[in-house]
Amino acid sequence: MKIHRPLLALLLASGCLSAQHLDFGLGFGVKGGWAPTNVSNVSTKLFAEGDPYIVGPVVELRLPFGFAAEVDGLYHHADYGPATTGGQVTNYSAWEVPYMAKFRFPIPLLKPFILGGGAWRQTTNSAELSSNGVLGGVGIELRIARLRLSTEGRYIHWGSGEFTKRDQAEVLFGLIF
Repeated sequence: MKIHRPLLALLLASGCLSAQHLDFGLGFGVKGGWAPTNVSNVSTKLFAEGDPYIVGPVVELRLPFGFAAEVDGLYHHADYGPATTGGQVTNYSAWEVPYMAKFRFPIPLLKPFILGGGAWRQTTNSAELSSNGVLGGVGIELRIARLRLSTEGRYIHWGSGEFTKRDQAEVLFGLIF
């Protein structure tokens, strides 16, 4: 009778595991969007001209039970000019590398998720060359076969920000295979 108990426990555990979300693998894709917050901290008299945008590649390692690790390489671009006419337009661009952990809630079809981690930023034309930050966010993902479509909002608090703002919000749309 004692031999059957471990076998019964293993059988019950395997039945519970098959009911869990065991989607795992490596995904590649692209994310793009914009930062609704003004990145410039130099003057309140500056405004964004043109279309500021964010775009870049994504790598995601999906783990069992809804967990994942993700790393992005996001390029930020915006043109800033003075509120008065005749002033010079300043170009702002930066590479941002967010690295984060993600958890997808086990809801069929649309999967809401939360994420948290850090980020590193390298600006290309500012006295502030690089900085590190902490990020958090929420989003929702739609899975169609191997394709994953996502929408997410992120908040990043940068460790330094003499020329750029320390608090940044981002809205991103993703396409991952």
